[in-house]
Amino acid sequence: MINFFGSKPGYRVLAGLAAAIVLGLSLVNLTLFPRTWFDEGSHLHVPKTLVTYGVYADYSSEGFRYFGPSIGIGPTVMLPIAITFKLFGVGLLQARLIIVAYLLVAAAGFFALARAFGGNRMAWLATAILIGSQGLSLLELGRQVLGEVPGLAFLVLGWLAWVRAETSARPRELLLTGAGFGLASITKNQFALLIVPAIFVAGLANLIYFRRLPHRYFVIPLIVTLAFYGAWQMIVLAFLGPGSFSQNWELLKQFSAGAAFVFSTDLIQRAIGLLIGPDVFAGWIAPVLVYGVALAVRRTAEGQRWANVMILVLGGLAWYTFASISWLRYAFLPLVLATLVAAKLLDDLIGNADLHPRRAWSALRGGDVRTPLALSAVAAFALMSLLPLALTARNILRPPAPDVQNLAAYLNANIPKDVLIETWEPELGFLTDHNYHFPPHALLDTAVRNVWQGGPAPSTLYDPGSASAPYIIVGPFAKYTGLYNDYLSSGAEHTQSFGDYDIYRRVPATP
Repeated sequence: MINFFGSKPGYRVLAGLAAAIVLGLSLVNLTLFPRTWFDEGSHLHVPKTLVTYGVYADYSSEGFRYFGPSIGIGPTVMLPIAITFKLFGVGLLQARLIIVAYLLVAAAGFFALARAFGGNRMAWLATAILIGSQGLSLLELGRQVLGEVPGLAFLVLGWLAWVRAETSARPRELLLTGAGFGLASITKNQFALLIVPAIFVAGLANLIYFRRLPHRYFVIPLIVTLAFYGAWQMIVLAFLGPGSFSQNWELLKQFSAGAAFVFSTDLIQRAIGLLIGPDVFAGWIAPVLVYGVALAVRRTAEGQRWANVMILVLGGLAWYTFASISWLRYAFLPLVLATLVAAKLLDDLIGNADLHPRRAWSALRGGDVRTPLALSAVAAFALMSLLPLALTARNILRPPAPDVQNLAAYLNANIPKDVLIETWEPELGFLTDHNYHFPPHALLDTAVRNVWQGGPAPSTLYDPGSASAPYIIVGPFAKYTGLYNDYLSSGAEHTQSFGDYDIYRRVPATP
């Protein structure tokens, strides 16, 4: 048998095959899967508005809107996409290619980080779980304009520098660590919520328990991370809002409200159910966390390295479980780092066991306890990564019908661009240049709380007829929130459908 992890030819074959699979699954049918949707459409408004009008903001028929999607993900995503639009025109393919580039950097960086933690075999196991896991959905997130994968790319690069800093007397690695963590924090605000406290707690653990590393190992990355994040917030408040610094501060606070601090018993139960379900490490989350704690309590260099990981993992999962809206996307960062622990657990269970079928069977019959443990680890690995990866590949290769693209083509052919259209499907505002009126950003938090916590319905706070739009398009998000239900029942003529998207024409009231 070829030792793929030890022989150079076998290693090259494995590396080339893995790279081809990841690259292919990153690029095939890129504009068709996943379907572009509310969050991605909102984010795409910002680079399109920047290129079209020179303003870093969202746009609706009444003018520019600040501190909505422009603070959802940071300039590390928006600006490269805007540059691409400037060079090659506005398009979904151009935007998603930027995210795919981040995906490839994140995967390669994560492989290097896992190898630093446990060697080649663990790195292969960890990266395969990262890419294949249904709970992480890395390939789906890395094929659309969202902040998780770009943020991960910066995080793993920063963490690699942090690991190197353990054996280096130079401050450069610590500055690079802070830069990576800082860029991750401004890419995705939720990352800042987890990274900054994790560095602080890791520093306290070093001071009180490990007593190994100099204080600068934690202080410098923390200061640099806060400097990056604070500098971006100052830029937002000073230059990217419609008013003075204090006025922008009040507006920013209004639009920063969301699903980060909910504290709902029902949602806590839902979050726990998702974590222990089959999508997260094939149901192995409990042994993974227990093993991670066991690795982290050893007062050694390796133990402290794992402790730094587990502090963010446990803190992130605690926030996700007890405070968030319980969408599994909110557990993305801690689960990515927990993947290192999962791979370490599987790697240690496999150990030096001989898994050749004939010899493994003989070992089982002989009562060797290591072989069943190794076989269980291999089976768990297949369930964690290979099976869900095959399901994801099927979805990529057989994408859904391009309903929203067909709708966009219909609008371009049949409705003049100056005609006002009411909708809560922001992807349309990116795909066509029509004159759309969107509900205000503040209504989003109301809609989320209505769906998940039984709060007031958004339709009680918004009048869809206030803009007097001749057309209204009701798509997946509007149906999800029920925003237009009452309005449509009062009199609107259905004219056309494209999958989940319905076009209605406003019926003038009879005198």
